[in-house]
Amino acid sequence: MNYFTIADFEREERWLNEMSRRGWNFVSTNGLIYRFEAGQAGEYLYKIELPDESRAGGNGEYERFLTECGLEVVWHFKDWIYLRRRAADGPIETADNTRAQLSLINRASGYAADILCRLLSVFAVLSVVSLAVAALLPEGAAVGEFLRGFGTSVAVTGIVALAVIFTPLVRHLHRRVEALMREITIHE
Repeated sequence: MNYFTIADFEREERWLNEMSRRGWNFVSTNGLIYRFEAGQAGEYLYKIELPDESRAGGNGEYERFLTECGLEVVWHFKDWIYLRRRAADGPIETADNTRAQLSLINRASGYAADILCRLLSVFAVLSVVSLAVAALLPEGAAVGEFLRGFGTSVAVTGIVALAVIFTPLVRHLHRRVEALMREITIHE
């Protein structure tokens, strides 16, 4: 069983290519379950992209550009695009792979931060509403005590859970950015 987070897109890409080498062609994913179909071993090479907003636009221009470059858009999941090219047509490369990776990792970091902020907002609203309603109820009312406990629990549990989940993600992305920056500095 493989599970990939936002920070693991490079590992996910390597895994998709390994599955292709074993004769399994990627079809789709919902983020947890991956669908493959049997094919020729090593038939395709895969790449995962998180296009910036100027490229993603709803009109498909970026996807047409990718198609003109010999890439096939296999699947979309949230803002991610799963691409492939026949291995016989050569590797999937960008003009400046290090800078492209850095840009992709920065966008993935922004994506993770956006999700974190949204989840924190949900926890905060649940907590504040529960505590506000509890404050309006008479002292000692069972419902009020429940809401006070619920509001406090949601706040604490939400913050701890998000810290446990997102701290390793952010740390991994930060280390990857530092490594790419060192690589760029060495080459310049």
